[in-house]
Amino acid sequence: MKHACWKTLLAALVCLTLLAGCKKAEAVGPTAGATFVESAALFSDEEEGTLSPKAIAAQEEKEAAEKAAQETGGSGEEGEEGSGEGSQSRQTVRVTVPEGSTFMQIANTLEKKGVCTAADFYNTAQNYTVKSFTVPATSNRAFKMEGYLFPDTYEFYQGEDAESVLRKMLNNYAAKSGMPSEKTLILASIIERETRSTEHMKMVSSVFHNRLAAGMRLDSDPTREYVNNYITGNSLVANQSKFAPLYNTYKCKGLPAGPICNPGARAIAAAQNPSSSEYLYFFFGNDNQNHYSKTLEEHEAQMEQYGVQK
Repeated sequence: MKHACWKTLLAALVCLTLLAGCKKAEAVGPTAGATFVESAALFSDEEEGTLSPKAIAAQEEKEAAEKAAQETGGSGEEGEEGSGEGSQSRQTVRVTVPEGSTFMQIANTLEKKGVCTAADFYNTAQNYTVKSFTVPATSNRAFKMEGYLFPDTYEFYQGEDAESVLRKMLNNYAAKSGMPSEKTLILASIIERETRSTEHMKMVSSVFHNRLAAGMRLDSDPTREYVNNYITGNSLVANQSKFAPLYNTYKCKGLPAGPICNPGARAIAAAQNPSSSEYLYFFFGNDNQNHYSKTLEEHEAQMEQYGVQK
């Protein structure tokens, strides 16, 4: 009788243990469901199901991080422990992109620093489709991503995938640029290359706004230099001859086909909020000052008086 009681008690304890294990499994199980809820929270419009630019930028940054983790020898606990050879051998490098840098200047810097080749970066950028904001897909632009590589200091891996590098820069643009209109971005790129100090950006912006309103060509030297220095003779760019009338504002009316550099926040703000003036001309003199005028006669007289600094 005593043996039977002990057997009954032991069987009850086993059942209780198995029941507790099932409850624990139920509590841990719905990981995929939790992930789905978190992903759904990224939608900015529940009815339309569209992602906000910042949400998509966050997704792209996460995907890029996961891709980089795979390249360094795995992800999760294995990667953290450094069991993959790649995570131990790969080095990081800091790359600073100054305000006003062109696409080719950035591509060449990436190659010089051992991040990726200029050709890989160019080909990736030309064929990449941005998800979080609109980049015009037109053959009239020599460099599709010109203007969208936001000036900043970045940290990359040596030998990093070119797409991963590009996505980091585009996500930074989405986060810090204020998402200006296309026309604003193009004008800001010209202002960035035309001015040598922040204090003159808004006044130079007013000159360009006034000329555009008057139907005048911008006659901006940096647009001509952009064609000569970064398009003509560039082995990566096909059909080079077609870009001069599209970018050189001594030849084209209005804004050029695309940005001529990657402007910073100050130039973007100046393009959006120009000073109030009636000036139509300006130049930087040998006296290290900007000179502004309303008429061509006055402009020419000032250039004769102060000289033009190249």
